[in-house]
Amino acid sequence: MIYLIRTLALRRERYIRLVPFVKGKIYFYDRMGKSFFNVKVRDPIDSFTADQIFKYNDYDLSFLKRYDELLERYKHICSLNKKPLIIDCGANIGFSAMHFATTFSTSLVVSIEPESNNFRLMKENCNGFGNIEFLNNAIGSSDGRVSINNSDDHNNAFRTARSESDEGYIEVFSVNRILQEHKELVPFIIKIDIEGFEDDLFSTNTEWVEKFPLLIIETHDWMLPKQSNSQNFLKVISNQNRDFIHRGENIFSISNN
Repeated sequence: MIYLIRTLALRRERYIRLVPFVKGKIYFYDRMGKSFFNVKVRDPIDSFTADQIFKYNDYDLSFLKRYDELLERYKHICSLNKKPLIIDCGANIGFSAMHFATTFSTSLVVSIEPESNNFRLMKENCNGFGNIEFLNNAIGSSDGRVSINNSDDHNNAFRTARSESDEGYIEVFSVNRILQEHKELVPFIIKIDIEGFEDDLFSTNTEWVEKFPLLIIETHDWMLPKQSNSQNFLKVISNQNRDFIHRGENIFSISNN
């Protein structure tokens, strides 16, 4: 109890981690929502993922000089009696989806995760959220199928590759398909952390980029040396009238239109 009181008194971040566990349930306090919540983790990798979102604030937008502008855009969409659309590509076990769903509570978060065990835990962690839609799929430039080519790797590092095989395949959705299926919603944020498959995602059919006021992406040249994995993303984004802000692992691209 003394630890809890000291932590709440001394820390000023939005989320406060209340226990040090790396397996089982991790409890947090959300200062903004003035509520306690817990998430389930399987191992230290999941625990680290929780820290990235809820301790190190990977997707906290308040550091942006244009944060107020983005917030006004969100409120404007809501004032039109429309629902903002957030697409979470590479949602892992649901922590980023939870953050977006609570921060922008009137939005719909379409949460996409290809790996089946991660997907099941994501649904468990996000149980009770009425504004999250779950897709056990991959995201790519066009519809098709992929397989996971490193199934023995860490929970946060699964990589997909295009496949024609019927064995273990995962259906790929394009961003355009998701937008078409949710055409009554207004694009707001797209977050992309897909372990190198951004090379495919930005290879073609990229007209969706300009529709999102905010694009957040983690690139993976550091993981895939000599493959120019970010080349397609950089080609697309360099032709757009957008700001480019690099913070930690992520790039934040904000539309100027």
